[in-house]
Amino acid sequence: MNTLPAVAALALAMCYIYLLSRRVDLGLISLLGAELIRLAIGPSGRAFGGIHLDPLDAVAICLLAAGVIRTFRTLRTVNMTRLLAIGYVMLFAVSLARGLSANGLLAAANESRTFVGPLVAALYFLTAPSDLASIRKYTLLYLYFGAGLIAIAVLATLGLPVGISAWANADATAIDGRYLPASGACALAICGFLSLAWVAYYKRGFVNRLIPVVFLSVAVYLRHRTVWVMILAGTIFLLPLDGRLFRRLMPAALVAAAAVALLAFYGSAVHGLANASDFSRSATSGQTWQWRLNGWMELLFDEQTPLTVAIGKSMGSGYWRIDPVSYQLVGASPHSEYVTGFLRVGILGFFFAISLILMPLRRLWRVAKIDPAAVYPSSSAWVVVVLITLVYGITYGIEPHAYALLGIANAINLGLRAPQEEYSPEAVGEWEMPAIPSPAQ
Repeated sequence: MNTLPAVAALALAMCYIYLLSRRVDLGLISLLGAELIRLAIGPSGRAFGGIHLDPLDAVAICLLAAGVIRTFRTLRTVNMTRLLAIGYVMLFAVSLARGLSANGLLAAANESRTFVGPLVAALYFLTAPSDLASIRKYTLLYLYFGAGLIAIAVLATLGLPVGISAWANADATAIDGRYLPASGACALAICGFLSLAWVAYYKRGFVNRLIPVVFLSVAVYLRHRTVWVMILAGTIFLLPLDGRLFRRLMPAALVAAAAVALLAFYGSAVHGLANASDFSRSATSGQTWQWRLNGWMELLFDEQTPLTVAIGKSMGSGYWRIDPVSYQLVGASPHSEYVTGFLRVGILGFFFAISLILMPLRRLWRVAKIDPAAVYPSSSAWVVVVLITLVYGITYGIEPHAYALLGIANAINLGLRAPQEEYSPEAVGEWEMPAIPSPAQ
């Protein structure tokens, strides 16, 4: 009785995977749309055989299938970037196979969703076209994603059960004014630097100059300290890299700081807004950092062998440890991209993943010093995006939306190295897009 719907769903999925294999921009739209829905309404979906699947999981599965197709198309050209990506995928597959054998399907499959981001980056977005028109589309899509996040934060401020309150099943006042989780604030910080370059090199006008101010203001106001460090790190990186962007950033940062200070000043008088004392607690509290640090030490040095150090423990092993302060058994994730990666794919997988992230930096940095506008919206903006994402990964897991940009940065690097290789639209099945005008002088 259920055969016909199942066949129809499978046919639709195959068609969707085919379209994703042809159009990376469709893949980015799908990923960002699914993440926007998840950040708005929280994790929701159905359990299939004990495995919980939501729209983001469904999109990720299709992206991985399309990524395998796209990767096979590019195997005729071997370079270090692809070897690192293939090595990482193979180590993940080994960990998953070991987990299926040792811990069962449910534990291994549910824990493996943590690795969707790097897998999609390595298999799918690494093969993205790196022509100017395509990069322009990716950038604007991510900025639209950031605008959607701001809309969610505004709706949460008005009392709607969206954003982080949907995740915590509580109203906004119980969340202490943090209307989006850290992953949303991270995306807004990235949008702040991308939009800054977009305005500096391609747009004019007073209204356009307010766009990075809005992104940075909301990112700071959400009071995630890791995101504050991201923005500070991005500012420091810009100083020696791109004087033009740094000079544009300074007034934008001052206006953003003034806007946040004004909101904090009136926060006590307006229901649901964070006030000055809330910011003070966020800046000075060290409990969450100490909790993370204790967990990392327990997990990194608990029952390690030469094999687990090299290739990690099996997928689905869990993250159980005894908290040394409360003496309670804790099973939460490590809250660090790098600790999580080391525990499941070992030092080899950690090396492959970090190398893939760092691979574009050297070339993009050189290009930024010669011609900042060579890569849309600027070469320096992409350098900053990669670096601040690395900073975010210290205390949080890097989300798929950020990993998509890391994969695209690698594709840009490959395009700069060999512009005539298969990363052109024709070689990977992309439809040609019209050229875009040069940046405003």
